Amino acid sequence: MPGRNPENWQKIGDSLNKISIYRSLQSLLLIGFLWSQVTVTASVDVNRISKNETLGFKIVAVNADAIPNVNISPILKYFKIVSGPAQQTNIQWVNGAMTSSRSLSWTLLPITDGKLNIPSLAVTIGKQTYQTNPIGIQVQKGAGRSEMANLFIEAKPDKEQAYPGEQVTVTYRLFTRVNLSIENIEYPKSVGFWNEDLRVTQTVRFRDIQIQGVGYKVATLYKAAMFPTQTGRLTIAPMTVTCNVDKPNRKRSGGVFTDPFFNSMFRETQRQFILSDSLFIDVAPYPKEPPADFTGAVGQFEIESWVDTPNVKVNEAITYKVRVKGTGNPNQFNLGEISFPQNMEVFPPTLSFKRDEFRDDLTGEQEMDYILIPRSAGNFRLHPVTLTYFNPEVEKFITARSNSVPITVSPGEKNMIASTRFNREDVTMIGDDIRYIRRQSPQWRQKGQQSIPIWVWSTYGIAVALFVFPGIFSKMNDTRISTADIRKSKGALKLAMKDLSKPQEDIFAHTSMIIYRYFQSKLFLSSENLDPLALEMALEGRVSPESIGEIVTVTQLCDAGRFGPHASESEDSLQSQVGDILKKIDEALA
Repeated sequence: MPGRNPENWQKIGDSLNKISIYRSLQSLLLIGFLWSQVTVTASVDVNRISKNETLGFKIVAVNADAIPNVNISPILKYFKIVSGPAQQTNIQWVNGAMTSSRSLSWTLLPITDGKLNIPSLAVTIGKQTYQTNPIGIQVQKGAGRSEMANLFIEAKPDKEQAYPGEQVTVTYRLFTRVNLSIENIEYPKSVGFWNEDLRVTQTVRFRDIQIQGVGYKVATLYKAAMFPTQTGRLTIAPMTVTCNVDKPNRKRSGGVFTDPFFNSMFRETQRQFILSDSLFIDVAPYPKEPPADFTGAVGQFEIESWVDTPNVKVNEAITYKVRVKGTGNPNQFNLGEISFPQNMEVFPPTLSFKRDEFRDDLTGEQEMDYILIPRSAGNFRLHPVTLTYFNPEVEKFITARSNSVPITVSPGEKNMIASTRFNREDVTMIGDDIRYIRRQSPQWRQKGQQSIPIWVWSTYGIAVALFVFPGIFSKMNDTRISTADIRKSKGALKLAMKDLSKPQEDIFAHTSMIIYRYFQSKLFLSSENLDPLALEMALEGRVSPESIGEIVTVTQLCDAGRFGPHASESEDSLQSQVGDILKKIDEALA
């Protein structure tokens, strides 16, 4: 027992103070460790859905000093990204302690059913890499056609086996038993196919249909001609439709509001995603090796050629036309090189294509117009034009051939080239292909004998003024606009000190706004929504760690003063303290 000796009581008091200080240091070290500990987690809002439902996927990084960077590609095998990533930063003050979190979120749509897995993803924050936890998702198979679903998309190809270049027509139809409005249609983009739109629905028109005795409304959304460009088992990606479906109303018994008129006024809708099935097309190689002159034409084609006139004179232009018509892939091949007589000058052809819009099979005519100019007289014959194509119906390579075209060229005027009837700009050349600008001899004057009138000088002066002064003013204005950020950065401290001297009712909010606006102007930051963590990252490496710690502490003090009563004792000296810190940082950033 210490008794009444004052020295003993003094020793006990000193020991208790040391224990209190030790425990305080322990608490501070523990808080600092927990603050520096970064944790990364992944979560979903639901783990059991149907195939046409979406789920929310979120990655949260607690105590991170930057937005996490995530490699999302591993989940694209089983899920389609509907939206995202959406970024969010959250800062909380609880009992004077600050907690921050940064998150990324996506909306996902499963592209298959069964037990799916969102694997562990690599998350990079600064120079550190973290792994998220894997998540299992149970996707139930949506009600199909056999189960009389209320809403589904039917994707139907006209064939499941094809050759390279052979047309596969795919039709997408929407079946529904509920009222809906279509918000968006995402058309399929498939690898290994060249796609040609046959019908893109601008206005969806439904018609009634019966399926196994059940009434539906059906509308054709899209029809496409797809031409395989490689062999093997190719996949046609599904179509995604976003629609708003009317929710059934719970009718109340009795009352005026049970009338159908009021039910139609107070309808509720639910956003729903519909996904068609993926299609698989087996593309087989050609039965035998293609001929050397085969350029990829597949289908059934005819070719013909002719001239606008078979009798011309030397140096008269004629038009040689070649037309390829048929059904297949007319935009995926070229004609072989056409051989012309050496005494004819040939201009590059003009191309045109006319498609038959009323047929699902891609059918049309491709026409090439050549301008020919014979340079000597005589009887000539243009050789037939050939096209080798593969006919998938008979599984053979066939060569189509046009007729040869005779041309009679008679002597003509040597210094005149006139055009005949053809569908392009007239060709007119005078005097051995040279058109003279002037044939008369010029009138020459002795140097110095001719003076320039004063009105000519005046005209030149006015023209120069009109040309130069707008350019100078425009350049000055562009320079002023381009240097606005630099001038704003140089005057950031002056503006901050001026604003600090103004009295305000809420000194903490006012001072916080001045600090963030100063750094936005000084450091050319693009966002005004700054926080202490973002400020610390922006200043790292530019000023000393002590200055960074001071400005972060004072911004946290401002936040505490805005949202809590703990900082009221620093209110009197806050503005002078902020002014000193900003001056020190401004000198370091200069």
